[in-house]
Amino acid sequence: DFITWAGLANNPSFSVPLLQVGSSTKEDLFCQMKRAEGGIVSEDLEALFHGQKSDVSLSRAAENKVVIPLTKNTNNIRIVLQHLSGKPVEVEKFHFTITDKNGLMNYDNSLLLDEVLTYQAWRKDQGSASLGDPSLGTEDGTTLNVAIAELTVGRLMADMEPILTITNDEGKKVLSIPLVDYVLLVKGHYNESMDDQEYLDRQDEYNMTFFLDESGEWFNSRILINGWAVVRDEAGLIR
Repeated sequence: DFITWAGLANNPSFSVPLLQVGSSTKEDLFCQMKRAEGGIVSEDLEALFHGQKSDVSLSRAAENKVVIPLTKNTNNIRIVLQHLSGKPVEVEKFHFTITDKNGLMNYDNSLLLDEVLTYQAWRKDQGSASLGDPSLGTEDGTTLNVAIAELTVGRLMADMEPILTITNDEGKKVLSIPLVDYVLLVKGHYNESMDDQEYLDRQDEYNMTFFLDESGEWFNSRILINGWAVVRDEAGLIR
């Protein structure tokens, strides 16, 4: 059996125990995400990959080459907040978190029991874009100003319930949604033949745009996810 954790060299984000010849087993090859006290993860995670191949036959008489498919375990979540009116959104007035229990991975890349991790945005920025194409003389003078936040999280699992939460500087919850349920809304456009977990494992970047109304509340009937416009009609997706 071959077990691979790839990307650990000079990687401050994850650790794997040192194995002992003659006593260690594959069950000792778990991988733990490093976190601050209280389960806080506020840094951009270095990329981590997992691979496994079982029952491989090897020859002593020749060189052996074993190809091990890898799954990327780290995902970048990019959140964009935009006012429907087009007025600027001040990014420092918002706090972005994702909570999940995915920081301790077994040798087979399943999850082991772990504390709740709170991922925080490692980058927050202001962004703007002019409407129209200046080369075609179609600019109308309107500029969209948005708030952008980036978080990096561990492997997203179809049977887990990570929660994306945005609060404002007054501590009021702007939105709180089940992240996996939302990113799977566009799975059908990607490849219907995949099961949910394969889709989550093949993606490693999610761009999500949420719109705010005049009162700063989430206008929850329209969301952009990885370029797809999702018009919501399921009240059950709101938390």
